[in-house]
Amino acid sequence: MSAVAGLLKIANASQSLDAKGDLVGEYQEAILVRNAKGMNAGSTLFGLMARLKQERAENTEFNWFERDPVRRQIYANDTKVGVAPGTIEDVVLSEQSGGVGNAWPYLHAGQVLRNVNTGEYLQVNTTPTSNTVSLVRGINQSSGTTPAISPNDTLVIVTLGQEEGALPVRAVYEEPEVITNYIQTFNQAVELTNAFKANKLRSDSEGPLKARRIQALERIAKDIEGAFLLGVRRRVQDSNGWRYYTGGVYDALVRAGLSSNVLNGNGTSGVSIDTFVNWLESFMTYGSDAKLALCGPRAFSAISRYANSADHGFRITGQESVWGMNITTIVTPFGELSLSFHPLLKEIPSLSDWMFVVDLAHVVQKVMEPLFLEPNIQQPGQDAYKEQFRAKLGLKLRFANAFGVAHNLQILNP
Repeated sequence: MSAVAGLLKIANASQSLDAKGDLVGEYQEAILVRNAKGMNAGSTLFGLMARLKQERAENTEFNWFERDPVRRQIYANDTKVGVAPGTIEDVVLSEQSGGVGNAWPYLHAGQVLRNVNTGEYLQVNTTPTSNTVSLVRGINQSSGTTPAISPNDTLVIVTLGQEEGALPVRAVYEEPEVITNYIQTFNQAVELTNAFKANKLRSDSEGPLKARRIQALERIAKDIEGAFLLGVRRRVQDSNGWRYYTGGVYDALVRAGLSSNVLNGNGTSGVSIDTFVNWLESFMTYGSDAKLALCGPRAFSAISRYANSADHGFRITGQESVWGMNITTIVTPFGELSLSFHPLLKEIPSLSDWMFVVDLAHVVQKVMEPLFLEPNIQQPGQDAYKEQFRAKLGLKLRFANAFGVAHNLQILNP
């Protein structure tokens, strides 16, 4: 021990700048985590999972049936010139544009069709048994010449009129489609030596276990959210059996062939507002009139800037805080769209210009094993403590055409 004479200063205090010195440094308890817990900034279980309806899963592979509404629209697959009203002609029709599918099962004698492209009304003359259908041309005209029929003209089935005393028409059924997804096993572990677990920390006087639990919970929550948004449905056989992955929103659109529901915003070049509105129309006209858009900061900024434009823009109807999310609601030409930041899209720079539009009425979380904490899973006799968060969950996304995804969305050009 040495003596200090005169004015005592920090510089000559015994080991004052050393970690073991006489001066106690100031440390704030707890660790400040960038974009972690807090309102709209990474609540451990984000709003998408919190707001989903839940169904019990009885098998790792789950299936459901979807049927489109009864078809009322078919297409011409033929070229016919204008003729005198009342002329009977054979016209080739199809279920879809481009000559795809059979239209004849939907048609009966006495039905009235309207050509959307020309305004001509046509009547089915005899109940068809093939796609070559006998039609009475121009039933809405009394004179002149009917408009021409061109390939891919859209024909709407308006109504069916029956003669007095007629027999029942032929029955028609639209078969449902089977959709499949899988239950995925999620887990994240916490593992500490017993000596470390028993210590007090400057950053957490309660000890290291609680903080490590929070970190593991954040990881597994982001694994689940990542799967629900960008996961790919697949199963892989490994040495322990099958490994299952649940398909997310983007995967559902790709599998359904809904390319119009996926928008490429062209990055810094931007996308025209007309293209953006056409993209909105592709999914906003299906399902609920109000949808939730989970946005990265760049995608949110692109829409927000346009909505706040003085000359043109979407009308902002209000803001609110729901389920830990700050939500801004705008009115599009096709209904309300609620915008919210998503922590996963904020934290990953390459996803900052993505946006996932979900219809909460048509998305369900399948639960085989809810998210829970399993303690004391260390090896018997080991001088350590181990636990894990685990869940077995899957996503049931019904009617994919009610959902939309945008990427590279940074600028909306007028």
